[in-house]
Order: sequence, then structure tokens, then C-alpha cells
Amino acid sequence: MKAIKRINKPYLIFLVWNVLMVFAVDGMTIKHELGKGVSGNGNLGILALFPSVLTFLILCFWTAYVTKWWFYDQREYWGRWGNAVVSVVAAALCVLSVFWEIYIFEDLRVQLNGYTHDPESAVYRFGWLNQYTNTLYYNFPILLFGVSFAVIIGWVLEQVQRLRSEA
Repeated sequence: MKAIKRINKPYLIFLVWNVLMVFAVDGMTIKHELGKGVSGNGNLGILALFPSVLTFLILCFWTAYVTKWWFYDQREYWGRWGNAVVSVVAAALCVLSVFWEIYIFEDLRVQLNGYTHDPESAVYRFGWLNQYTNTLYYNFPILLFGVSFAVIIGWVLEQVQRLRSEA
């Protein structure tokens, strides 16, 4: 039970909320079926997209703040190199999430038969924010990248604080 008490419960709830918002954006984004024409249902996904981007930004700042102090507290247990390992893993997750996002982008291009400037595309003349492309703006790779990058920022902030306190 001690480990449960040490978990920042509001942060964990907010993280779960952001995961649920990824599902909400994905659920409200229309999946295009080749040969079926264009959906006339409008862009319901935008109702979930804007609040999710806002909560995502809050989560990133909160993650940087929490990890800064977590790295500061853990330094006496792990030493300088233990914290660096966590940061390297976070950097690797950033790179992985970029490749995952590129895969999603390419998969959507194939599904829509091109981009917004291709006359054969389902989103020709729509612009990039439409009922088929909401998941490009908020999805699991973006959430993973944001949290991982915030961990790196938290590590950098802890390093800066440590250097200032030693000087």
C-alpha cells in the first residue's frame, strides 16, 4: 500500500483522462470507405479534439513539473546515471512515437486516396481539419511523444536546478 500512496493520484487520473480523450477523438472521427463517397455528417470529432488538445498541453506541463521533482528525489537512490537512463528511454520513446505517427499519416493517406490537394482524394478541397483527419491531431503517438518529451524537459530542469544549487 505504501507504493500506492506515493503515486500522484490527481496526475494519474489526468493521464487516464487524456487516454480516454484519445479514444473519444478516434471514436468521433469518421473512417472513410473507398467507393462510398464523402460523409455529410459534419465534423463531430472537433467537439472532442479541442478539449483534448487543451488537456494534453496541461498534461505535458504537469509531467515536466512532476518529473523534475521526481528526478530530484530519486538522485540520491539512483545517482546521476540512473536519471540519465530514464531520460534516454524517454528520448527513445520520442523517436518511436515519431515513426508511429508517420505510419499513421501514411496509412490515412492511403485510406483517403491522397492528400487535400489530390483531385482523387476523399478530402479534396476540404482542408486538413475535417471529419476524416481528426486523429492526425491527437492520438497515442502524440500523447506518447508529449509525455516522453516532458520527461526529458523535467530532467533538464532538474539538471539546471542541481547546477544552480551546487554553484
